[in-house]
Amino acid sequence: MTNYILAALGALALLTLAGFILMRTPAWKSVQLRRAAVLAASGRVEDMIRMLQRNRDRKSVKDPLTNALVYFLIRAGRFDEAEDTVAEAVQKGDTSGTALGQLGLIESGRGNAAQAEQYYRKALEREPVLAASLGVNLAGLLIEKREEPGLDEAGRLLQEALEIRTGASRSGVHINLSLLGLARNQPRDALVHAMTAYELMPSGDHSRGSRAQALALAARASSLLGEAGEALDLSKKALSLLDGLAGFEKLHAEIEGMLPGLSGKGGAGAEPAPGSGPAVP
Repeated sequence: MTNYILAALGALALLTLAGFILMRTPAWKSVQLRRAAVLAASGRVEDMIRMLQRNRDRKSVKDPLTNALVYFLIRAGRFDEAEDTVAEAVQKGDTSGTALGQLGLIESGRGNAAQAEQYYRKALEREPVLAASLGVNLAGLLIEKREEPGLDEAGRLLQEALEIRTGASRSGVHINLSLLGLARNQPRDALVHAMTAYELMPSGDHSRGSRAQALALAARASSLLGEAGEALDLSKKALSLLDGLAGFEKLHAEIEGMLPGLSGKGGAGAEPAPGSGPAVP
């Protein structure tokens, strides 16, 4: 009997170990990310957050589940929670440029542009390989400042990112090139880049927010070109993508704020709403 119990306990220990190992495989984490997307799409945001918190690696922001949690909290404007998540990883030994970049995103969301720029530049110094992602975020920050030397640097950063990225991943670069076109009062360029971004993005719930942002930028550009009817249609299409989607409340409010001006003759030439900001890569 004793041998039987010992054998059973040994088998249980092996199964536990196998489950523990499985929980750290990329395939398992991909399944959890899909579960998170389903929960978010169905409006069960707090359930999604609890699931990510329960299963993520707290020692690294590069862990896919931790990364997803941080970016969701940033998009939702829950900056303190996002900062706490990154800070926990840093305290446990994460010295990555990714962690610095996420702190930059948090400070950018809070409106602390100078602090955000410092974090981005430190992150790129630590890990130059992040230029394809954080270079785009730094460019977005420089675009928001709307100062000509910074706009030139932003243009260079975005062109470098276009050379590095491929396929759908180039959509975020085109989003920021659209913002750059609006900042330079070049609405035709802004429209082309916004629609290019939209066409590059895959369909599905996970890209609804990004596609809505692209359409919103295209709407602003169309409005500046005097095409109020087209701008109104694009705005409504963007709002339909955002319907019931958590984490994009700010974008939803900005687009709704455009509608009154687009419904009449006042829509032509309307100024782009502030705060559209760079896309989260």
